[in-house]
Amino acid sequence: MKLLTVSALLCAVMVVTTVAGQHLVVKRFRHWYFGWSRYGNRYFRYFPFHYTWAEAQRHCQSMHANLASVHSLGEYRKIQRVIYRSTHSYPVTWIGGSDAQQERYWFWIDGTPFTYAYWCRGEPNNIGRREHCLHMNWTGLNCMNDKSCNYRYPFVCVKKRR
Repeated sequence: MKLLTVSALLCAVMVVTTVAGQHLVVKRFRHWYFGWSRYGNRYFRYFPFHYTWAEAQRHCQSMHANLASVHSLGEYRKIQRVIYRSTHSYPVTWIGGSDAQQERYWFWIDGTPFTYAYWCRGEPNNIGRREHCLHMNWTGLNCMNDKSCNYRYPFVCVKKRR
């Protein structure tokens, strides 16, 4: 009888330990994506701080993320919804495109191919030969525009699900 009681007690401790371990994993995952909005296997988050493009990228990197890249109109609209949910408007916002390495060769800072852009009409135009960074929600059309990287705007970061 004592052996049966000890066995039952041991099983109960193992179950509690397993459940507690799983709870910690769930809690860690929830902490990881809290405040981030999912689209496919990527998560986006809007930050209202007015930073230069480089400062914004550095802030994203501090969270193991990058300024957002955009790969489809659906993804662009998702990012706009993320911004709207925080601001109830569509402010001009930094995302991760740049042609600073070579004029007219656009890259995403996260290393993904630059195969989609929702440029405003006549953009990118590199006014003054100093517009090498990409922001979105330009003009009433809420499209993409090239801008000098030293302007200060809010920004959107992206990271993949771990």
